[in-house]
Amino acid sequence: MVVGQKMSTRTVLVLTLPTLGFATALSLVTTYLPVILDRYTKSATLIGFAIGGEGIFSVLIPLWVGVLSDRIWTRRWGRREPFMIFAAPFMAASLLLAPFQPGYVPIAISTFVFFAAYHFYTSPYQSLIADVTPASVAGRVQGYQSFMRGGGMFLGMVVAGFLFYRWEPSPFIVTGMLIMVLTYLTVRRIDEPEPGRVYRAPRGGLWGELYAIWSSTREHKEIQRFMVATFLWESTLAGLRGFIMLYFYYTLRATYQVGALLLGLVGVTYMVAGIVSGYLADRYGRFKVMRVGLAVFFCGCVLGFFLRDIAWAFAFLPVFGLGGSIVLTLPYAILMKLMPKEHIGQFTGMFSMMRGMANVAAPVLAGGAIDVAGKFMGGNDKYAVIWLVSALMIVVSLYFFRRFGKDEVTSV
Repeated sequence: MVVGQKMSTRTVLVLTLPTLGFATALSLVTTYLPVILDRYTKSATLIGFAIGGEGIFSVLIPLWVGVLSDRIWTRRWGRREPFMIFAAPFMAASLLLAPFQPGYVPIAISTFVFFAAYHFYTSPYQSLIADVTPASVAGRVQGYQSFMRGGGMFLGMVVAGFLFYRWEPSPFIVTGMLIMVLTYLTVRRIDEPEPGRVYRAPRGGLWGELYAIWSSTREHKEIQRFMVATFLWESTLAGLRGFIMLYFYYTLRATYQVGALLLGLVGVTYMVAGIVSGYLADRYGRFKVMRVGLAVFFCGCVLGFFLRDIAWAFAFLPVFGLGGSIVLTLPYAILMKLMPKEHIGQFTGMFSMMRGMANVAAPVLAGGAIDVAGKFMGGNDKYAVIWLVSALMIVVSLYFFRRFGKDEVTSV
């Protein structure tokens, strides 16, 4: 399937299908492997190390593999798809083997293999999307990818739960097969365009390579600012994610079941808003819609801080899902406008690295804010401070995002 200046809905679906597979896998690993690990160790630190290792690989692998994918070209598979073809079996195999391992260490090793393959796969795949997506539909493609990501979270957390409690290995087996099938469909149907030239950096060893990356980054000041904004946007969600159930349980005095129902409502809002925001971004401009999303998200964070009744949460917290969906959906579509063609893999890898660093740093920052707030706020209200932390990050991000989009041309 050769991609032209226009993309049919069918082509967009085929292009974004792998997101459904690896989002399902990531949700499955982070949700249900801790249940299995708990049988072999009662140390929450050790369990957290096995699952939290994703952050380590997200910092080490994406930039390197992104740069590497800029440097190769194969006639049959292009330059991004070989990485997907190589990594998919490792992801699938680690999922298939993990629930059958006999102890903590083998399961942890399987998990680390999965995370390494996950980031080896996703950075070139995201670059593939940038390579084949016409500028006129970039927002729509990112909207569909956001929808696939939300669907993967639902499959990996909800559907997988029903399978897990019937036969524990079953969701891991099914998800491994899903990754292989969806990867095959995309690689089989999407043809990469041959680049005008394959960028080759001068040879100079590791330090020469790092200098080349630094030099190309330094030349693009707007990308530097955008990467900082990306880190802050991802941090708003990463900081909330780790403590949101505690906020529901202690601050809003809801049961975990009610909290899960509320998250489901937010998730549905997220999926629908992802597609809608993509279409709106293509019509009215990505920068303009992004600013609206940040404003809505900021309002949702302020509401979250003041809420103390779960009933009102059902009315207002979908605002969080609406704004959060836009903030997650559009950044890469914006970055696609900023990246030079010869460095798409490099800057995509850097984009993934910024998001990975946020997933490591933000929960620590949010946890520290909760501990400090406990000295000033009564009872369990301290968990509400996570919303203020996210709101502050949105405000700071606007400083780095303030100059973008002033000359944006829209299709209205």
